[in-house]
Order: sequence, then structure tokens, then C-alpha cells
Amino acid sequence: MCISGCPYKKTYFNWASGKSEKCILCYPRLESGQPPACFHSCVGRIRYLGVLLYDADQIEKGASVPDEELVAAQRAMIMDPFDPAVIAAAKKNKISDAMIAAAQNSPVYKFVKKWQIALPLHPDFRTLPMLFYVPPMLPVLAKTKDGSYDVDGADGNHLPAMLSSLDKARMPIKYMASMFSAGNTKVVEDVYRKLIAVRIFKRAQKVSDFTEAEVNAALVQGNTCAEEVEAIFRLTSLPTYEERFVVPPLGREVSIESWDIPLTHKTEAGFGVRNKIAKRKF
Repeated sequence: MCISGCPYKKTYFNWASGKSEKCILCYPRLESGQPPACFHSCVGRIRYLGVLLYDADQIEKGASVPDEELVAAQRAMIMDPFDPAVIAAAKKNKISDAMIAAAQNSPVYKFVKKWQIALPLHPDFRTLPMLFYVPPMLPVLAKTKDGSYDVDGADGNHLPAMLSSLDKARMPIKYMASMFSAGNTKVVEDVYRKLIAVRIFKRAQKVSDFTEAEVNAALVQGNTCAEEVEAIFRLTSLPTYEERFVVPPLGREVSIESWDIPLTHKTEAGFGVRNKIAKRKF
């Protein structure tokens, strides 16, 4: 029943074990400071891992707003890890300095909250998933005319031709919105306009086929600036291993305090949820 009930279709039946299973995010690797195996082995280097600090008091409100407001409500739940008030509240709730530092260096925070180019999967299910996706970049529309490869529009204007891919995309905006924004097409369009602004800005630098006026117009339509565009390009195209994966210490010794005394386990089986080791005589 959990397989048929999973709204994300991520639970599967293991015929070898006779049990339903799903991804556990490789928590033994996380406990040792390593990213999950699929993150580490991804040949496209498109997976990022980081910490988000959120206000749990806003969960019910965030799941109760109308569909068109769901993405904004979930973003509002995520707190600024550099805000002194947030840091003070986190420490009051026994969040370690190491965890706060990981939140400040989190690539996920940049994608989701700072740049707002990553969106939750099916927010209309109202489970407030903390798993986000940057919508796939649309291909450049072009044509061959008189033996030359032309990416200009019919009227010779580059910028409308690049942005027109929103309307003529192979993956319709409405479909992407049904997956990532509960049908709110404006949210998805805003993401794509910013991504297209990054493309135009970098093409102007490397290929020089856009004028300064066209680049500035793209930045305005993408609601971004040159500094942000460079930061997005750097983290998406040239990230280091440490920038992609910011794995904080999980603090198992803190987690166990909810129901037991950590010191009673330290000398026997380490910190965490363990069964007491039976003493044997040899």
C-alpha cells in the first residue's frame, strides 16, 4: 500500500527481500561526512547537497495556501543563515555552530532562496519536500539560411529569439509548471528568464554575438545582475567537490539525548541508536 500511496512514485518493491523500499539518502555515508553515492558518482555533476534552516512554525501555513502561492510559501519558510536573529534562534534550539556554518555555505540555499532558480517537485501535494530541481534549460532556437547558421529572430533581433523559446519549447511551460509550481506558469517563466539571461550574458563574453544593450535587456527581464549571473554560472558549470557537497556533522550524540543518556552508550557501541552489547565470558 505504501508503494501505491507514494505521490512521488519513488517507492518500489524489492522482490529479493519481499519488502517495499526507497532511497535512504545513504545516511551511513552522511554520518561519516560523505555525500550519498548517487551524488558522488553523478557523471553530469548536477547534484548538490546542502543544509536549509527553516521555520517549523510556518509548516502548516505553508501547506495551506492556494496552489499559486505554494512555491513562495515554501521559500518563505527558509531562513537566512546569515541573519543574526536566525543564528540566535538556531543556537537556542541547540543547532551547532558547525551546522549553521554548513547552512551558510550551502549551495542549495543559493539555488532555492538566494537565486530562486530551483523549485520543489509537486508542491501541490503539500508535503513541502526539501528536494529541489532547476528546470532543464531550453535549447537555442536556430535555423540555417543561405548556408549560414543563424540564431537571430526573423526581424534580426537576438533577444526576442532567445526568449521565444519559452513559448516554443519542446517541454511546454504548462507541463513544467504542473511539476514544479502547482500550475503557476509565472514562477517557471521567471526561472527560465534568469537562466536565459545567464546564457546571453556568457555568450556575449565568449562569442560576442550580443550587444551590450541586448545583454542589459536580458538582465532586466531575468531580474538579475552581472554579479549574480557570474555566481550562477560558476556554481552550475565550474563547481568544486567542496562547493557541490556541504555535508555537516549530523550530531548523533545530540539526537540520542531525546530518549537516552549518550554516555551510557559511548563506551560500548558509540553514539546513536544501538542495542546494548551483551557481555560474554571467554
